[in-house]
Amino acid sequence: MKGNKKVLALSILVLLLAVTFGTYAIYRSSAEGEGTVNAANWSVQIAGSDIDSADFDFNATDVTWTTLTGYNDTIAPGSEGYIDIAVDADGSEVDVILAATLDTTNLPTGMTASVQGGNSQTINYSATEGAMETTVRINIAWAGAESDNEIKDGTDLAVKGTSLSLPVTLTAKQSLEDHS
Repeated sequence: MKGNKKVLALSILVLLLAVTFGTYAIYRSSAEGEGTVNAANWSVQIAGSDIDSADFDFNATDVTWTTLTGYNDTIAPGSEGYIDIAVDADGSEVDVILAATLDTTNLPTGMTASVQGGNSQTINYSATEGAMETTVRINIAWAGAESDNEIKDGTDLAVKGTSLSLPVTLTAKQSLEDHS
């Protein structure tokens, strides 16, 4: 009988374990979804053309001269002026860093060209129409005042009657500053 009691107790224990574990449920759920994010718009125009295809040229008639010592749309020592290049980043949904590079290697001695305010500027994002428009001003000067007694005829005369080239490169890139 002792053996039967052990078998009976073991059977009841197994039965209780089976019943106990059989009554537990495992909650399991899943869901699927799809999210979307909108990519920011990028739109930069230089002199009215998209920056990717912009080809802007300027000549002496496009320059605003504060002092012009030549005639017939020519410049000479003593001339000073500037040209404004229109930049329109309206429509961009990011801050835009605009860099200007000038190649002045072919200018005669005494002639300078520089970007007013430095070679880089940031156009901050704004949803207001026209708020992301700016200009890049290039100052041009050719030294040669009447009080200048230094003889420079060699370099000045070397460029007489020629077209002086001033290559300008404008580059726009997104500012990676965090706005969260």
